[in-house]
Amino acid sequence: MSDVKRPWIVGSRRARLTAIGAAALLVGGFALTPVAFGDAAPGKYPAAEIHRPSPVPDRIILTPTSTPSTSQRVTWRAEASAEWAQAEILAAPAALGQVAPAAGAVTVVRAMATTPVTTSLGYDSTYHTVEFTGLKPGTRYTYRVGDGTNWSAWTDFTTAAADLQPFSFIYYGDAQNYLDSALPRVFRQAFADRPEAKLIVNAGDLIDSANSEEQWGQWYQAGGFIDGQINNISIPGNHEYSGGALSSFWAPQFPYPDNGPADWPAELDRTAYTVDYQGVRFIGLNTNVQGIPEIMAAQTAWLEQQLKNNPNRWTVVTFHHPVYSTAEGRNNPVVRAQWGPLFEKYGVDLVLQGHDHTYGRGSVSSSRRSLSVHDSTVYAVSVSGGKMYDVDGSVWTGNGADIMSQAEDKQLYQLIDVTGDTIRYEARYANGQLHDGVTIRKNAAGERTVNEFRTPENTTGEQATVNKTIVEAKGRVKVAAYGYDPGEEVTVYLRDTRDGAEKDGVFIGYRKADELGRLEYGFALPPSAKKNSTHVVYLESENQQITSPVITVTK
Repeated sequence: MSDVKRPWIVGSRRARLTAIGAAALLVGGFALTPVAFGDAAPGKYPAAEIHRPSPVPDRIILTPTSTPSTSQRVTWRAEASAEWAQAEILAAPAALGQVAPAAGAVTVVRAMATTPVTTSLGYDSTYHTVEFTGLKPGTRYTYRVGDGTNWSAWTDFTTAAADLQPFSFIYYGDAQNYLDSALPRVFRQAFADRPEAKLIVNAGDLIDSANSEEQWGQWYQAGGFIDGQINNISIPGNHEYSGGALSSFWAPQFPYPDNGPADWPAELDRTAYTVDYQGVRFIGLNTNVQGIPEIMAAQTAWLEQQLKNNPNRWTVVTFHHPVYSTAEGRNNPVVRAQWGPLFEKYGVDLVLQGHDHTYGRGSVSSSRRSLSVHDSTVYAVSVSGGKMYDVDGSVWTGNGADIMSQAEDKQLYQLIDVTGDTIRYEARYANGQLHDGVTIRKNAAGERTVNEFRTPENTTGEQATVNKTIVEAKGRVKVAAYGYDPGEEVTVYLRDTRDGAEKDGVFIGYRKADELGRLEYGFALPPSAKKNSTHVVYLESENQQITSPVITVTK
């Protein structure tokens, strides 16, 4: 057969390939031109239809009581009258559906509150709340809510243990914007990482417009079923206020414990409160009143009482406007002046904040013990939604604080794991990638260290300290270092500076770090440390290879 190409065959093949390619693009969800789908683009589906309530329950959310080991509140939205709003609860069975609960196993609980909220979409959204009481600590239960005919799905929750037991919780900074697009993946990734989390802490600005039915609907949709099985601790940000008034949605959705400052119930009701959960005291505060001196003073006095009379091992405080702002042009001197000293005085472990649409974390500079270790309160500012500002750490550095980590143009969530001796805090991006983290350790005496996650930079080099750098021959030196695991064994050497890092030096001894990862070791200079020689103490262990400043030997 001739090798000469036939143009009509080539053209026909090209036409067929073009047709196949176009079809593939259409199948893959892409259009070459708008005409492929018709002349008119689809109209936007009305928010009033998307978020319209029905007799079927939605926006189901758990909120803690002041006794979370024996009681639980659940709130939902549905078209139902107070007469019929109810819930059913039973000890979590192995199966439901075709397997009916045993006779007497299900308890019916009537709603304790039914509150309609007038919305701008032309209808009322009615919220109902039940409180389950007489529950057993550390026990898994199954519940559903409805009107006796129209029910939610059966959903499980577990009551708090009666004492300090390990658990995890999730913390979010501002959601606020892009609630239906950028936010859901953050909530889902956080839940995927900690599906057994017991609490979610929101540091305010859950939405952008305080009384927007559409935005509240989007916020609930972003969380989905998660809110119905994990307790929610939220405090209001400035966007939960409109014209100086708290969102009309707040109290019906979030019936938090009524244990805040007694002198100002109307202004602080359900926005300043405390919950003790498995060895952690959670304190929610309202920074939107910082411009009203008498209310702020009352809240500050109440805060000090909560900190002073705290039987729990750990303390976590959350509010919206940061002690140390991370965004340019922002500063909250009233919050810093009134609350900052209390956090340090009473040993608050974590302060979780929002507002600045950036990320920053650190501690007061006076508590720094090494390049990677502090021993005081951890302050964090974060953002979960899609609205971003630029980072400015000048408020930190200008007010005696170290900003140890920062980020901008990132959506984050924080995973916090609590045990008897440690709190492990880590921040991750929306794609699940780790940004930073610390481990807080506390001993029986209440002493604490805050240890940055280890990196090659903070586990090598000059990280140890000595009590003096000029020492007589055969004189004594005390070396100190931080950042170890509890009980980590450290080998101590004295290295002549002429030998360089390729040699360990003269062996001095072994030492184990204490329960907070601290090490102190005193020793006499060996005979090899001659007059006018210079040395460094070299500390070698599994996790660190660090040195001290240069020591000069005299007469």
